[in-house]
Formats: sequence, C-alpha cells, structure tokens
Amino acid sequence: MPQPANLLNSIRVVRGQTKVLDVVVKTCEGHFASLNGATLYFTVREEVGGSVLIRLKSPDEGIEITDAANGEATITISSTDSDLTPGCYFYDLWVEFPGTPPIRHPVVKKAELTIEASLADFS
Repeated sequence: MPQPANLLNSIRVVRGQTKVLDVVVKTCEGHFASLNGATLYFTVREEVGGSVLIRLKSPDEGIEITDAANGEATITISSTDSDLTPGCYFYDLWVEFPGTPPIRHPVVKKAELTIEASLADFS
C-alpha cells in the first residue's frame, strides 16, 4: 500500500524550468550541521524504490555547499532535469560524511516533487 509523502517539504516545479532551492541542514537537536568534508545527494524517483530520474550531488553536480560551517547549500534543478512528464514524483536528500564505511544521514526522506505542465509555449 502506498505511503503518504512528506508534504511539509514538497516542491513544485514547472516542466522545463530551472528551480533553485536554498537548504539548511540541521542536527536532530536543531543546531546547524557542519557540512565540512560532506557530500549532499538529491534524488528523484517516480515511485519509492523506482529508478532514479534525477540525481544531483555536491560539489559540482547540481548541489553547491555555500556555507559548510552553517549547513547551507543550494540545489539547482536544471531545465533539463525538470523536463519530465507532469505528475507527482518522490525525492530525498541525504548527507554523507567520509569514513569506512561512509556515514549517511537523511535530511529529507520521501517528500513530494510535483512537475507542473507549462501553460506557455515559447517555441
């Protein structure tokens, strides 16, 4: 049975448009998380457990850590990334710290990303 998505962190993007998201990563105690040496991952899937449709990661694949000491980053969903069939998708955001094995923590788990149809045709 499908589980409801995390609607608190839902994102809406118009198909074929660029969307820039400013994020702040915090600890479970509410303090800013240090992202020094960390890698952020953002993935979008049509369904939970399905194939990855969009995969972004820091430092130079769509995610930029802008202030590591204060947990700040910018995620850029490009116009190419958002060129998906309009509808509801799921995304997650993870932080990974180096180690053997690497230490991974969810920042946002199973939230909704909606691709909306564009009303204008500029072709």
